Amino acid sequence: MRWSLFLLFLLGCPPPPDPTEGTKCTAENIGRCDAEGSRLLQCTNGVFRVYADCKGPSGCSVTSDTADCDTSGNTLGDRCAPTSEGKVRCDPAGGGINILRCIDGGLEVIFECPSPSTCGLSDAGLTCI
Repeated sequence: MRWSLFLLFLLGCPPPPDPTEGTKCTAENIGRCDAEGSRLLQCTNGVFRVYADCKGPSGCSVTSDTADCDTSGNTLGDRCAPTSEGKVRCDPAGGGINILRCIDGGLEVIFECPSPSTCGLSDAGLTCI
């Protein structure tokens, strides 16, 4: 009888709410999506902090206990993951004229392509084409 009441109690509990930046946590380095599904948060020193913005069409989603972050729509000023530090990308906003780099956790313009060229991929890497 006790176990059945315990199971009913567990089954009747709603899932924990999606965290927001600053929410306390206990499982270090665990990633979770925020309530809007637009940011990936990571538990660091007992608090959820923004790990990366997820502004691509898929946003932030969870599959099989793994949080996935679509960064394809991220642009100037958006947060980038520490694992992306120093990496470059074309800016999807403004017609793709800027080349962005992840610097200190944020996307910054490192080069603006002169008109009529735009940012693109060549054999040499990202460049104005």
